[in-house]
Amino acid sequence: MDEFILNFDRDKFKSTNSLWNDLRLRDPWSVGYVTILIEMKTFNSKEEWENYYYETGLERETKIKELQNTLQEKLNDELLSLTNEREIYDMSWDLKNLNLNYGRTKERLHRKGEILHENAVKKGLNITLVECIEAVRFRTICQTWNGIILRERNTVSVLKNKFSTLEFISTNGDFDYKYAVDYELKKNGELICGIQIKPKSYLGNVPYLIKAQNANLRKNRLYTDEFGVPVYNVISKREGEIINHEVINKIQELTH
Repeated sequence: MDEFILNFDRDKFKSTNSLWNDLRLRDPWSVGYVTILIEMKTFNSKEEWENYYYETGLERETKIKELQNTLQEKLNDELLSLTNEREIYDMSWDLKNLNLNYGRTKERLHRKGEILHENAVKKGLNITLVECIEAVRFRTICQTWNGIILRERNTVSVLKNKFSTLEFISTNGDFDYKYAVDYELKKNGELICGIQIKPKSYLGNVPYLIKAQNANLRKNRLYTDEFGVPVYNVISKREGEIINHEVINKIQELTH
């Protein structure tokens, strides 16, 4: 799958790093748990992922408009300050869920780009409004996608080094969606297992993650019923380092 490419000067992009963090525009309160959103379904392309992010943002807007005005004001996601963190902490889950587990519309990201630019000008940075808007998009949507893709590639590279006699076959989008299997592993042409490659964040126990885990478990069971082999989760870091080392032993046992 293709990666997103930054379409303006990288040094200009990097010059906004500290502002991006200081303004806390990257906080889940501002843009949602993007690394979790991207794990909620299977995408055949980076464009599908970007559209999904905007679509969940539109869904968020619709749900917020149904709330009383006072509650709508509480969900202002433009800037997260230390003064309102306690108020956020004390909110009901259903309410703060609207900020944390949904994406944002293009218009919302556009506004964050404006905020970034306003503060960049104050700092004397040589960057345009258009570039700041793109910087917000790239950090929120594109780097999330690129990180997931790179992590998967690096993880497979690590696994191939450990299991040089195995064949790693990437599944297509429809197959992955049906069975929640990223790769099928074969030895001498014989299927021995399927694997899902996930980040550490996938191991959480909050409601939306549990829902995703259970859905994937059902799909994995269907795969096992149909193909007669297990599916293993491979939890890894971006550089490919595998966190759940026990999965190596499980795969090793199948190669004997």
